[in-house]
Amino acid sequence: MENVNMWLAVAAKYAGLNIDRKLRQYQLGASLYYFILKIYEHDGISQLELGNYIYLDQSGIARGIQQLVGLGYVNKVKNQQDKRTANLYLTVAGKEIYQKVKQEIDAQNELLLQNIPITERDQFSQNLKSVGETIFNEIQAGTDNP
Repeated sequence: MENVNMWLAVAAKYAGLNIDRKLRQYQLGASLYYFILKIYEHDGISQLELGNYIYLDQSGIARGIQQLVGLGYVNKVKNQQDKRTANLYLTVAGKEIYQKVKQEIDAQNELLLQNIPITERDQFSQNLKSVGETIFNEIQAGTDNP
């Protein structure tokens, strides 16, 4: 069997570099573009909920939100029912950036899937999600298999 770990690492590294390069002009490096996508899809989402969607710890979420607020892409509004939390909304600039981010992500997804037959793409995507969730859950559980 091929070295799955190596090929996942190669794909992740170069997909990340490619999308970072394309979104650099908007100062959306690392995983900040995922924040934009999920906040757009879930207007008013809390930081805690956002972490559940993009598999980042709360300190990473807080840093990312702080950057996006500083860039003028996100508004952070105290939740009136639960003062300990804040809800996240895209600003007008954030909604404009969303359109550009979505376009670049869609183009990259097409590039990444171009060698996968159309009839197998949904299954491939589900399998890849399953792989990601498996390793995420392993890390979250704190288990260490030698």
